[in-house]
Amino acid sequence: MLAVVPVKGRDGAKTRLASLLAPAERARLVREMLERVLEACEEASAITGTLLVTPDPGFAPEGVALLQDAGTGHADAVEAALRDPRARRGALVVMADCPLLTGESLDALASKARPLALAPSADGGVNALALRQVNGYVPRLGVSLGESLAAARVAGIDPVVFDDARLALDVDTHGDYEALLACR
Repeated sequence: MLAVVPVKGRDGAKTRLASLLAPAERARLVREMLERVLEACEEASAITGTLLVTPDPGFAPEGVALLQDAGTGHADAVEAALRDPRARRGALVVMADCPLLTGESLDALASKARPLALAPSADGGVNALALRQVNGYVPRLGVSLGESLAAARVAGIDPVVFDDARLALDVDTHGDYEALLACR
């Protein structure tokens, strides 16, 4: 299964944290979280390769496969990645701002995909998903878990919800940042 990791890059990184962190600190936070997510992808036995999707190719660590996107948001980035031939046999999409992620969590998510498993975020969205075969279905991202579930069902897919605290934390707000600091 191909891991797809969308990340905005340095420009405009974590703007909702601007009153708390300077631009360089936000860029460093994004880099640290991305590195943790990429490490988890390497640790996961269900993942055969990783594709970083970003409008900022200079942000990609050395040795990571890159797909440059137009910078129009994660939903468009993921859609482009799922059209990539490398994703044909299945993809595990995980947001780059999940700092508690482990390979074990990714393996568990992948095992639940029959054909689709969604990992909700603490704020009611979706932080990760695993899709066994990409046969033209493009999951909806950037919407609530309920909307993602409904869209899958309309497409004839019965998704599984996989709750995992390590996948639930994404760092977007002051509260998220404080939760991350409490875990360190």
